[in-house]
Amino acid sequence: MVQLFGFRNHEGGRRFEEALLAIARKNAKSTLAAAILLSVMCLENENGAQIVSAATTGSQARIVWKVAKEMVDRTPELREHFDLEAFSNSITRSDVPGIYKPINSKASTQDGLNPSAIGLDEIHAHKTHDLVNVLRSAAGARKNLLVLYTTTEGYENPGPWAEIRSFARQVLQALFRADHFLALIFAMDDADDEFDETKWVKANPLMVCNPIIRKEMRKLAVEARIMPGTHAEFLIKRCNRPASTSTGWVNLTRWKACAGEVDVEKLRGAPCVGAFDLANTMDMNAWAMLWWLEGQFYARLRYWVPESAVAQRTERRSVPYAGWVKAGWIRQTEGDTTDYTIIEKEILADCNEFSPSRVACDPWNATSTTTALVNQGVPVEQFIQGPRSYNPAMKAAELSYTARRLHHGGNPVLTWNAANLVARKDVNLNLAPDRKRSADKIDGMCALLMCFGLAAADDSEAFGHFLDNVVSA
Repeated sequence: MVQLFGFRNHEGGRRFEEALLAIARKNAKSTLAAAILLSVMCLENENGAQIVSAATTGSQARIVWKVAKEMVDRTPELREHFDLEAFSNSITRSDVPGIYKPINSKASTQDGLNPSAIGLDEIHAHKTHDLVNVLRSAAGARKNLLVLYTTTEGYENPGPWAEIRSFARQVLQALFRADHFLALIFAMDDADDEFDETKWVKANPLMVCNPIIRKEMRKLAVEARIMPGTHAEFLIKRCNRPASTSTGWVNLTRWKACAGEVDVEKLRGAPCVGAFDLANTMDMNAWAMLWWLEGQFYARLRYWVPESAVAQRTERRSVPYAGWVKAGWIRQTEGDTTDYTIIEKEILADCNEFSPSRVACDPWNATSTTTALVNQGVPVEQFIQGPRSYNPAMKAAELSYTARRLHHGGNPVLTWNAANLVARKDVNLNLAPDRKRSADKIDGMCALLMCFGLAAADDSEAFGHFLDNVVSA
């Protein structure tokens, strides 16, 4: 409450326009959400305030609203001081006109709203972005908007929760700044034993003052040990862990320690390789170059994103593409699709300037670009997208960054890609990037890993004797 109402931005509005509270069941999530939304209605004195509680169903949306109604009903002083009146489907304020009501989940019926505060309960259960998008766009005229997401973990679905969760965690890990977003996630860590009672408080902070929670957790833990069918529910709802935890491959602490300068002028003449990873025409594309000199490795990345994708990400506030474009980390191309001729020209210019010995590519979606570059004399070769090729490349990259022999210049887009990267293993435990399970874009990391694969093959002494034949299928 202090963070939400006690800090303001330079224009006098609230600092945190969005807030996430993710916590295990039975930890007063609905009570806290109701108090926050009532506080917006009562303390901020905005004329015509519209406060809404929304969820996937009307009955779910009424849960938080009913708690707020009960607060109003049971507190005469609150009703009198703020001129509140609670009805069967709304709470109204008369002295400074305002209304608080629950709404159903049909996005198409919400276009007439102009909400000043939005409570989206159990955001994990939303199977599409529709309601979130409609409510956020409806609030476009409000200068002091609050969007409050409250949830316990849930089973994976195509809705907005995975995106919001990933964004929140990356903000907490300081991968990028998002001064408008407040995240509070109470969850057991991946390394914690879910049956260790001393760890339960991480997901259940009310346990310290409510012995009933510990008693209930003990009962459910016994069932989860014995009955496999209840184990997942215990992990998700009581430990607040995702349904299927995808552990990131990169150790971010060690990765961030490799933010050393990459001075390409000093690298002229040093051996180098390149690699590009091209997405479809409406997504991120990446080109990586890797130099090695005196036992150190230096990486430089270029990114291209179409204008429409930058606008979409900016509107959804999921990743700061616009800020990265402004800072020069991403090249924004005009229109709805990527202009591959721009990519080809910039890759060709780098190749002419630094003469990489080899250039790798993911053959997917790269035929025309590969042909154009080969015709210009660039030594392009396909990097087979599988564990047998990627495993030595990933070992080489891991060896380099964990030993602080890699310098990536603190590139925030690459660091974001690194944080998203999840590895998959084949039956022989060989590694490869897993695009499906990765939290978001990993294009830059895939390009860099292909570079490491080529470099390891070109100069095996720099990486160790275990790296041989890294690009064979």
